[in-house]
This record gives sequence, structure tokens and C-alpha cells, in this order.
Amino acid sequence: MNSLTRFVALAGLLLAPSHPLAEAIDQPVAPFQALYDLYGMGLPLGEALMVLDYPEPNRYTMHFDVRPNPLVALLASHRVQEKARGEIRNGKVQPTQYVQQADTGGKTRNVLLRFDQPAQRVEAHNNAEQVVLSLSPGIMDPLSLHLAVMRDLERDRLPEQYTLIDGIELRTYQIHNEGQETLNTALGSLPTVRISQAQSSGSRITTFWFATELQYLPVRITRQKKGREDLRLEIRSVERQPATH
Repeated sequence: MNSLTRFVALAGLLLAPSHPLAEAIDQPVAPFQALYDLYGMGLPLGEALMVLDYPEPNRYTMHFDVRPNPLVALLASHRVQEKARGEIRNGKVQPTQYVQQADTGGKTRNVLLRFDQPAQRVEAHNNAEQVVLSLSPGIMDPLSLHLAVMRDLERDRLPEQYTLIDGIELRTYQIHNEGQETLNTALGSLPTVRISQAQSSGSRITTFWFATELQYLPVRITRQKKGREDLRLEIRSVERQPATH
């Protein structure tokens, strides 16, 4: 898989209104639009937009869009788009569909995941390949995983590992809480929790800095390959709405 595609795969509270559905509504993280600057080997590549919304009670949608700057676009197409939707049930993130369209370095990748939660199965498509996977509790698509991690951090229930579907394969990542760190960002100085993830057999380590004052929104994401950082996302701006509970 192209390195940029793999990297992308791996990112205020108010009182609830007093109406009969108030108790049934669960928005674990407030809706947001977060804009990031993207760097590769220290050089600016473009920007990335991550959006979380709740079109209906207990239903979420997420979008992630990588947009190369004009110079990079002239040299090679590096466009990645992800879309996910799902439900919040009993406090858990349950994806129902995920779509990824990527054109990176002359390689195209079209992924479609359909989650059938009652039947505990996933139809996974990656270009012409197609498989049916067993769906165990907690298995995520790459984009819904961001929401799940933010919710787990908010509840102080971060597990030791997460399993996600990468294309048509299940991959399990070990999670390490590396402690608190104050980070200087475009939004100012922010206290964060630093979390790293890696496959036990892999040489890639992805590190996330989740801002505690922003409901654990990731404000920096880096990836190291063989001990050298090759990709980085840095928060540029964020727009938020109140969460509903």
C-alpha cells in the first residue's frame, strides 16, 4: 500500500435540550472541522481536512480529505478522500460504511467496507478484490477509529490495542500511552496526551498528540519509518459545535 494512504488510514459541552429524545442522543465528541498542514520528510505537501458531524441522533459521519499543494499536484497526484458513517450504541462507536478513494503516486485505490453489525460480518472491497470478514466487537474502519480513540480517552478507557480493516485485511495495532506533553501549535500552547501505535511485526510507528482541552482532538500526527519521520500532520485551525448528550 502507498505510504501516504497508510498514514491517512492511521485521525465544548453544553447541557442537553429538554425534550423527550434528549436521553437517547449520544454525541461522544462535539462536531468539528479541523484543518491540518501536511508535511513529508519535512517539506510541505498540502493540507488535510477532517470533519465530524451527526446528521441524526446517535448517527455520525466523518470525512477526511488530503489536498496536495499546486507544486506537489504537478509532480504527482496525492489525493486521498475518506468517508465513514456509523452509529453510537451503548456508548460504543459502531461503523456501518467506509469509503476510501486514493490516487497516490500513480496508484489508485478504491476501498468499500459495509459493516453488518447484526450478522457480525463485513463486506470488504479493495479495487477488484473482495472478501467477507468476521466482525468482532471493536473492529473499526481507519476513519471511525479516530472517533473511537477520542471517546476512549475522554472516558479514560484506552485499551492496549485496536483492530481495524485496512483494505481487505484485519490489522491489530498495539497502543502505548506515552504520557502528557505541552505542545506549541497554531492554536496556542495545548496540553496533550501522546499516544503511539504500531504493529508488532512492523517498522512503522504512528504517534498522536490528543489535546485534552479539545475533547482529545488530534493536533499532531507523525509517522516514523525505520526510525525516521516521513509524514506529519499539524493542526492549523478548528471549528467546533457543542456536543449533545
